[in-house]
Amino acid sequence: SILIIASNNNHIALISSANSKNAELKLAQYRSLEYKTEFAHYFLRQKFTHHHAQLKANGMDIQLRFALNHLKIAKSIDEMMGIEGAFARDYFEKFFTLISQNFHKSQRSKKPPLDPLNAMLSFWYVLIYNIITVKLLSHGFEPSIGYLHQAFRGHNALSSDILEIFRAAINQAVLGIFKNELLEIKDFSYKNGGVYLKYEGRKKIWKEFVAFVEILKPQIDHEIATIRKMIDEKI
Repeated sequence: SILIIASNNNHIALISSANSKNAELKLAQYRSLEYKTEFAHYFLRQKFTHHHAQLKANGMDIQLRFALNHLKIAKSIDEMMGIEGAFARDYFEKFFTLISQNFHKSQRSKKPPLDPLNAMLSFWYVLIYNIITVKLLSHGFEPSIGYLHQAFRGHNALSSDILEIFRAAINQAVLGIFKNELLEIKDFSYKNGGVYLKYEGRKKIWKEFVAFVEILKPQIDHEIATIRKMIDEKI
């Protein structure tokens, strides 16, 4: 598969095999939407746990038990997303203190990212999201049908569901990029109200990205296998 991504991360083309396979899995995936709240609960529980562990490894804490207890009694996706939003705000308030303020404005921004740190986070999220999409296609899933995220136009909702599990690992890898001073302010461009990593900057950290992906790939395969097992148990 080949991913073509523009400098602003907004224009993307994914070239992959046109061969469709595993129609039985796709049908089971559609039928499993009846249990979408249970699947959504799984994705968020994993996300909260990984984010808590990542902050703890950096000497910080977040109210994991509080978030998990509220998640347990949530009855709808909207309720779950509200809990996730509060958790994310608390998380990023702490995360941004781990990196020099030369690279950020102390808050998460996207579409467009407003500082170098957010530009790096968005760039790597986009790359991993598409790697997950390719993995899902190779396993016979329909990536556009998700549980936590809603299907919308070209959005691969299931890819976004799985990405939630790996955001903490991506955040930690990006943190390492800045702490090891692999990028400088001059590696970013400021245009159309946003901040983006230049082509030269992308080349600087590509080796680190490839090494990170090699670590992540078996974990992504494991999560996809877990989802397949969950579907089989429900259908």
